[in-house]
Amino acid sequence: MNTSLFLFPLPALEAPPEFSTVRAALEAGGFLGTRLDQDRYAVGPRFFNYMTFAGCSPHLQMETSAEGGWRFCHLQIHADESPRLRMIPRRSRPRCPACRSSLPGWSENLEEWKRDASRMVRCPACDARMPVGDLDWRQYGLASRCSVEIHQVYPGEALPQDGLLQLLGEATGRTWSYAWAES
Repeated sequence: MNTSLFLFPLPALEAPPEFSTVRAALEAGGFLGTRLDQDRYAVGPRFFNYMTFAGCSPHLQMETSAEGGWRFCHLQIHADESPRLRMIPRRSRPRCPACRSSLPGWSENLEEWKRDASRMVRCPACDARMPVGDLDWRQYGLASRCSVEIHQVYPGEALPQDGLLQLLGEATGRTWSYAWAES
């Protein structure tokens, strides 16, 4: 399983900020480096200024291996037509944002929720109704139409510093958050 750290604007289900605005802010801040593919980029010269890494010697592969492929730390900007649910199934346990109760039976609905994160669900504990994208996945899942994916960063290994979320917020006029999910 490949996991990534995702940065995304709130509210998650609203229309996404312009792709070009997000890209320009990350480039100007030095977080985003050279373009590798249509929506993939190398990390920029200030990447490590915007991230906090856990442990005394985290290992990040920063370039592709001799075999090629995308199994190295790089960035990808996603812009989706509809809200997309991403998560880590073994770690995610969605909770109701109103009463904080766990939602029973969520795993049986997961495939349908991945196709439509705007689908409405009801909390059996407090009777609140909300879209799947508004559930609290405890930073092991997210629903969004726009996200910045930091590939090959594992849960708990790194956190974005406030300056990175502030950079994105000032450029887009939205609050940004983060979560880990399968790539």
